[in-house]
Amino acid sequence: MTFSLDLTKPLSRVGFLVNLLFLSVVFSGLSWLSFGYMTHSLPHGAILAEEQAIAQKAQDQAFTKAKAAAKGKVFDEKAALAEAKKAGLEAAEKKHEEIHHHAVGGWAPFAVFLLIISAIFFAGFLSIALQRRANEAAKNGLLVFIAHVGAWALATFIAFEPFLSHHGLTKAWSVVGILGLVLIVPIAIAGEGYADDHGH
Repeated sequence: MTFSLDLTKPLSRVGFLVNLLFLSVVFSGLSWLSFGYMTHSLPHGAILAEEQAIAQKAQDQAFTKAKAAAKGKVFDEKAALAEAKKAGLEAAEKKHEEIHHHAVGGWAPFAVFLLIISAIFFAGFLSIALQRRANEAAKNGLLVFIAHVGAWALATFIAFEPFLSHHGLTKAWSVVGILGLVLIVPIAIAGEGYADDHGH
C-alpha cells in the first residue's frame, strides 16, 4: 500500500517518490493558502476600515477649513466637498504602508504558527514513509537517522517557502531544502533488503 501510517508495511522506491510528491504538493498548498489568508485576506478588512476612517477625518477637516475660510464670500459647497474628498483620499494613501504593515504584523505570529503546524505534520508523514522505505531496504542506524534529519529539513523548507518568499529569502534558504533532499536520497534509492529472508 503506497499511503499508510503502518511502519511495518514496506514501501518501494516508486512508492516513496509518490509519497514525497503527494505530501509536497498537499502541504505546500496548505502553507501557501494559510499564509495568504493570514497576511492578505484577513487583514484586508481592517486595512480598509482604518483607511476609510482616516480619509473621512481628513475630509471633514478639509471641508470645515474651507467653509471657515469662505466667511463673507460665496461658498461653493459642491466644489469644497470634492476638494475635501480628494484631501481625504490623499491622507489615506500616505498612511497606506503604515496601516498595512501594522495590520499584517498583528496576524504574522498566527501565520508563522500555521506554517510550523504544516511543517510538523509534513515532516511526520514524510518520516513515516521514509522509515517504511528504510525497512523495505533493510537499512538502519546512522544512515536512516541522517535521512530523517533530511526529511525534516526538506519538509520545513517547503512548508516555510511562502514566508521565505514574502521576505525575499527563498534563494538564501534553498540550500536547506536541497541538503534535505540529498540526505534522503541514499535511503530513497536503496535496493530491496534481504535481512528478513531467512524467516520465510
